[in-house]
Amino acid sequence: MKTILFVCTGNTCRSPMAECMMNALLERRDISDIRALSAGIYADAGAPASSGAKRAMLRRGLSLESHRSQPVTGALLESAGMVVCMSQSHLSALRARFPGLQTPVRAFGDPPVSDPFGGDDAAYERAARDIERQLPTLLD
Repeated sequence: MKTILFVCTGNTCRSPMAECMMNALLERRDISDIRALSAGIYADAGAPASSGAKRAMLRRGLSLESHRSQPVTGALLESAGMVVCMSQSHLSALRARFPGLQTPVRAFGDPPVSDPFGGDDAAYERAARDIERQLPTLLD
């Protein structure tokens, strides 16, 4: 099974939403040989998704209730077929921390996905929409 690993800062907002929405998209397209996971460059292990991220996914009929954050590790990166960072700064930090990384790595492009952490529901909705728009191109 191929894995797409989404990476953000703390693995409580953007990357869990990307993981959740990508897995739903894969299911809708009946693609069973790819799965999405997420991790954070500065994540602590075991934190739940933020309330705003949970609400943004609930509005889409999806759930982040079982999500628990995890830090990026070399093993996680090596097991992924593709790594997608939420921003160019995440991409730079990942390359600096793991200079020998062989897995293809890219960052979300236009628009960049802004960090909604600590923001209101509108900030989470903007981030979710920006992620949602870019997911289909990852599969194409």
